[in-house]
Amino acid sequence: MDGDADFYGIGIRLGLYAQSLTTLLVTLFLHEEEAVNRILNLLLQLAIFAGTLLSTNAGTIRAFEVIIVFWMLVGALSSLTGSGVTDINSFSGICRLLFYAALSAYGCWFFFVGQDTMQDTPCTQIVFFGESSLNGWFRTFGKAISIISISITGGLLAWAGTTYIKQGNREKLQRISYRPQTDLTLVLLSIVMIVLSITSTEYVIRANHLSGVDDIFDVGQVLAFLVGLFQLLNVLVPILFKQRLLAPRCWLLFGRHLT
Repeated sequence: MDGDADFYGIGIRLGLYAQSLTTLLVTLFLHEEEAVNRILNLLLQLAIFAGTLLSTNAGTIRAFEVIIVFWMLVGALSSLTGSGVTDINSFSGICRLLFYAALSAYGCWFFFVGQDTMQDTPCTQIVFFGESSLNGWFRTFGKAISIISISITGGLLAWAGTTYIKQGNREKLQRISYRPQTDLTLVLLSIVMIVLSITSTEYVIRANHLSGVDDIFDVGQVLAFLVGLFQLLNVLVPILFKQRLLAPRCWLLFGRHLT
Protein backbone atom coordinates (compact mmCIF):
# COMPACT_ATOMS: atom_id res chain seq x y z
CA MET A 1 0.00 0.00 0.00
CA ASP A 2 1.04 3.58 -0.55
CA GLY A 3 1.83 5.37 2.69
CA ASP A 4 1.38 9.05 3.50
CA ALA A 5 4.80 10.69 3.81
CA ASP A 6 3.18 13.93 5.01
CA PHE A 7 2.25 12.14 8.25
CA TYR A 8 4.93 9.55 8.86
CA GLY A 9 7.66 9.99 6.27
CA ILE A 10 11.20 9.06 7.30
CA GLY A 11 12.22 12.68 7.92
CA ILE A 12 9.23 13.35 10.17
CA ARG A 13 9.79 10.09 12.05
CA LEU A 14 13.50 10.73 12.60
CA GLY A 15 12.76 14.31 13.66
CA LEU A 16 10.27 13.13 16.27
CA TYR A 17 12.60 10.39 17.50
CA ALA A 18 15.39 12.96 17.90
CA GLN A 19 13.04 15.28 19.77
CA SER A 20 12.01 12.50 22.14
CA LEU A 21 15.65 11.73 22.95
CA THR A 22 16.36 15.44 23.32
CA THR A 23 13.52 15.81 25.81
CA LEU A 24 14.98 13.02 27.93
CA LEU A 25 18.50 14.52 27.85
CA VAL A 26 17.27 18.05 28.57
CA THR A 27 15.26 17.09 31.64
CA LEU A 28 18.19 15.01 32.85
CA PHE A 29 21.14 17.35 32.22
CA LEU A 30 19.97 20.80 31.03
CA HIS A 31 16.94 21.92 33.01
CA GLU A 32 17.39 25.53 31.88
CA GLU A 33 16.71 24.49 28.26
CA GLU A 34 13.48 22.66 29.07
CA ALA A 35 11.06 25.49 28.26
CA VAL A 36 12.50 26.16 24.78
CA ASN A 37 12.69 22.45 24.05
CA ARG A 38 9.01 21.98 24.94
CA ILE A 39 7.96 24.73 22.53
CA LEU A 40 9.87 23.18 19.62
CA ASN A 41 8.43 19.76 20.40
CA LEU A 42 4.92 21.13 20.63
CA LEU A 43 5.10 22.81 17.22
CA LEU A 44 5.88 19.57 15.36
CA GLN A 45 3.36 17.58 17.41
CA LEU A 46 0.64 20.16 16.74
CA ALA A 47 1.39 20.10 13.01
CA ILE A 48 1.04 16.31 12.87
CA PHE A 49 -2.12 16.28 14.97
CA ALA A 50 -3.71 19.12 12.97
CA GLY A 51 -3.01 17.20 9.78
CA THR A 52 -4.62 14.12 11.32
CA LEU A 53 -7.76 16.09 12.17
CA LEU A 54 -8.00 17.56 8.67
CA SER A 55 -7.54 14.16 7.03
CA THR A 56 -10.09 12.63 9.39
CA ASN A 57 -12.62 15.30 8.46
CA ALA A 58 -11.90 14.77 4.75
CA GLY A 59 -12.15 10.99 5.11
CA THR A 60 -8.73 10.37 3.54
CA ILE A 61 -6.95 8.73 6.47
CA ARG A 62 -6.99 5.02 7.27
CA ALA A 63 -7.44 3.70 10.79
CA PHE A 64 -4.00 2.11 11.08
CA GLU A 65 -2.44 5.44 10.05
CA VAL A 66 -4.05 7.06 13.07
CA ILE A 67 -2.37 4.40 15.21
CA ILE A 68 0.97 5.26 13.61
CA VAL A 69 0.44 8.89 14.61
CA PHE A 70 -0.40 7.81 18.16
CA TRP A 71 2.76 5.69 18.38
CA MET A 72 4.93 8.54 17.11
CA LEU A 73 3.53 10.97 19.67
CA VAL A 74 4.03 8.52 22.56
CA GLY A 75 7.76 9.28 22.58
CA ALA A 76 7.02 12.94 23.29
CA LEU A 77 6.08 11.95 26.85
CA SER A 78 9.72 11.09 27.62
CA SER A 79 10.18 13.76 30.28
CA LEU A 80 11.66 13.24 33.72
CA THR A 81 9.54 16.00 35.24
CA GLY A 82 5.86 16.85 35.14
CA SER A 83 6.44 20.54 34.50
CA GLY A 84 5.91 20.10 30.77
CA VAL A 85 2.26 19.23 31.39
CA THR A 86 1.44 21.10 34.59
CA ASP A 87 3.19 24.44 33.91
CA ILE A 88 0.36 26.96 33.76
CA ASN A 89 2.56 30.04 34.06
CA SER A 90 3.53 30.03 30.40
CA PHE A 91 1.64 30.04 27.13
CA SER A 92 3.47 26.90 25.96
CA GLY A 93 2.55 25.08 29.16
CA ILE A 94 -1.15 25.82 28.71
CA CYS A 95 -1.00 24.85 25.02
CA ARG A 96 0.73 21.58 25.86
CA LEU A 97 -1.96 20.67 28.38
CA LEU A 98 -4.72 21.55 25.89
CA PHE A 99 -2.93 19.51 23.21
CA TYR A 100 -2.89 16.35 25.33
CA ALA A 101 -6.53 16.90 26.26
CA ALA A 102 -7.48 17.21 22.58
CA LEU A 103 -5.39 14.15 21.67
CA SER A 104 -7.07 12.14 24.43
CA ALA A 105 -10.53 13.25 23.27
CA TYR A 106 -9.68 12.27 19.70
CA GLY A 107 -8.48 8.89 20.98
CA CYS A 108 -11.81 8.30 22.72
CA TRP A 109 -13.74 9.14 19.56
CA PHE A 110 -11.44 7.02 17.40
CA PHE A 111 -11.53 3.80 19.42
CA PHE A 112 -15.24 3.97 20.23
CA VAL A 113 -16.62 5.23 16.90
CA GLY A 114 -14.10 6.66 14.47
CA GLN A 115 -12.18 3.62 13.31
CA ASP A 116 -15.39 2.04 11.99
CA THR A 117 -16.05 5.03 9.73
CA MET A 118 -12.61 5.23 8.11
CA GLN A 119 -11.36 3.84 4.83
CA ASP A 120 -11.10 0.08 4.64
CA THR A 121 -8.09 -1.74 3.21
CA PRO A 122 -7.88 -5.00 1.24
CA CYS A 123 -5.60 -6.50 3.90
CA THR A 124 -5.84 -6.70 7.69
CA GLN A 125 -4.64 -3.47 9.30
CA ILE A 126 -1.79 -4.31 11.69
CA VAL A 127 -1.32 -1.92 14.62
CA PHE A 128 0.98 -3.70 17.10
CA PHE A 129 3.45 -6.54 17.50
CA GLY A 130 2.28 -10.08 16.87
CA GLU A 131 0.25 -8.81 13.90
CA SER A 132 -2.39 -7.47 16.26
CA SER A 133 -5.30 -5.92 14.36
CA LEU A 134 -7.59 -3.03 15.22
CA ASN A 135 -10.27 -5.42 16.43
CA GLY A 136 -10.05 -7.53 19.55
CA TRP A 137 -7.82 -6.82 22.53
CA PHE A 138 -6.06 -3.78 21.05
CA ARG A 139 -9.30 -1.84 20.59
CA THR A 140 -10.30 -2.60 24.18
CA PHE A 141 -6.85 -1.49 25.32
CA GLY A 142 -7.17 1.71 23.28
CA LYS A 143 -10.55 2.50 24.82
CA ALA A 144 -9.18 2.02 28.33
CA ILE A 145 -6.09 4.17 27.71
CA SER A 146 -8.19 6.91 26.09
CA ILE A 147 -10.62 7.05 29.00
CA ILE A 148 -7.75 7.17 31.51
CA SER A 149 -5.99 9.87 29.49
CA ILE A 150 -9.04 12.10 29.12
CA SER A 151 -9.75 11.73 32.84
CA ILE A 152 -6.20 12.72 33.78
CA THR A 153 -5.99 15.65 31.37
CA GLY A 154 -9.47 16.81 32.36
CA GLY A 155 -8.43 16.75 36.01
CA LEU A 156 -5.21 18.62 35.22
CA LEU A 157 -7.15 21.26 33.28
CA ALA A 158 -9.51 21.78 36.22
CA TRP A 159 -6.57 21.93 38.63
CA ALA A 160 -4.64 24.31 36.37
CA GLY A 161 -7.60 26.66 36.02
CA THR A 162 -8.25 26.70 39.77
CA THR A 163 -4.58 27.24 40.57
CA TYR A 164 -4.25 30.03 38.02
CA ILE A 165 -7.24 31.87 39.50
CA LYS A 166 -5.91 31.49 43.05
CA GLN A 167 -2.51 32.80 42.01
CA GLY A 168 -4.15 35.89 40.56
CA ASN A 169 -1.98 35.63 37.45
CA ARG A 170 1.14 36.10 39.57
CA GLU A 171 4.29 34.48 38.38
CA LYS A 172 5.26 31.52 40.52
CA LEU A 173 8.60 31.83 42.25
CA GLN A 174 11.26 29.44 41.04
CA ARG A 175 13.19 27.46 43.59
CA ILE A 176 16.91 27.39 42.87
CA SER A 177 18.37 23.94 43.11
CA TYR A 178 22.13 23.54 43.04
CA ARG A 179 21.81 19.77 42.97
CA PRO A 180 19.24 18.55 40.44
CA GLN A 181 17.04 15.66 41.52
CA THR A 182 16.49 12.70 39.20
CA ASP A 183 14.21 9.75 39.89
CA LEU A 184 15.56 6.52 38.40
CA THR A 185 11.99 5.27 38.02
CA LEU A 186 11.16 8.15 35.66
CA VAL A 187 14.42 7.64 33.77
CA LEU A 188 13.55 4.00 33.06
CA LEU A 189 9.93 4.87 32.22
CA SER A 190 11.05 7.56 29.77
CA ILE A 191 13.48 5.18 28.06
CA VAL A 192 10.71 2.58 27.74
CA MET A 193 8.38 5.19 26.20
CA ILE A 194 10.99 6.18 23.60
CA VAL A 195 11.81 2.57 22.68
CA LEU A 196 8.09 1.69 22.49
CA SER A 197 7.40 4.69 20.27
CA ILE A 198 10.19 3.95 17.80
CA THR A 199 9.80 0.17 17.58
CA SER A 200 6.00 0.24 17.37
CA THR A 201 5.95 2.94 14.69
CA GLU A 202 8.51 1.17 12.52
CA TYR A 203 6.85 -2.22 13.02
CA VAL A 204 3.39 -0.99 11.98
CA ILE A 205 4.83 0.65 8.85
CA ARG A 206 6.70 -2.53 7.86
CA ALA A 207 3.85 -4.91 8.80
CA ASN A 208 1.40 -3.03 6.58
CA HIS A 209 3.93 -3.01 3.70
CA LEU A 210 3.74 0.75 3.20
CA SER A 211 5.71 2.31 0.37
CA GLY A 212 6.78 5.89 -0.36
CA VAL A 213 7.54 6.79 3.25
CA ASP A 214 11.32 6.28 3.34
CA ASP A 215 12.49 9.02 0.96
CA ILE A 216 14.21 11.69 3.01
CA PHE A 217 15.10 13.87 0.00
CA ASP A 218 11.89 15.87 0.14
CA VAL A 219 11.47 19.43 1.40
CA GLY A 220 9.01 18.52 4.15
CA GLN A 221 11.04 15.50 5.25
CA VAL A 222 14.38 17.32 5.30
CA LEU A 223 12.93 20.23 7.29
CA ALA A 224 11.45 18.01 10.01
CA PHE A 225 14.63 15.92 10.16
CA LEU A 226 16.93 18.96 10.46
CA VAL A 227 14.78 20.50 13.20
CA GLY A 228 15.05 17.34 15.27
CA LEU A 229 18.75 16.83 14.49
CA PHE A 230 19.84 20.37 15.36
CA GLN A 231 17.71 20.29 18.49
CA LEU A 232 19.51 17.12 19.57
CA LEU A 233 22.98 18.47 18.70
CA ASN A 234 22.23 21.69 20.58
CA VAL A 235 21.76 19.58 23.69
CA LEU A 236 24.57 17.07 23.15
CA VAL A 237 27.31 19.71 22.76
CA PRO A 238 27.01 21.25 26.27
CA ILE A 239 26.44 17.83 27.82
CA LEU A 240 29.61 16.35 26.31
CA PHE A 241 31.91 19.38 26.26
CA LYS A 242 30.81 21.43 29.27
CA GLN A 243 30.99 18.63 31.84
CA ARG A 244 27.23 18.53 32.38
CA LEU A 245 27.33 14.75 32.12
CA LEU A 246 29.18 14.41 35.44
CA ALA A 247 27.48 17.28 37.27
CA PRO A 248 26.51 16.35 40.86
CA ARG A 249 22.88 15.36 41.27
CA CYS A 250 20.57 13.77 43.78
CA TRP A 251 19.35 10.32 42.69
CA LEU A 252 15.98 9.03 43.86
CA LEU A 253 14.07 5.77 43.53
CA PHE A 254 10.28 6.01 43.90
CA GLY A 255 10.81 9.35 45.63
CA ARG A 256 13.37 8.01 48.12
CA HIS A 257 16.85 9.54 48.16
CA LEU A 258 19.69 7.25 47.14
CA THR A 259 22.45 9.87 47.26
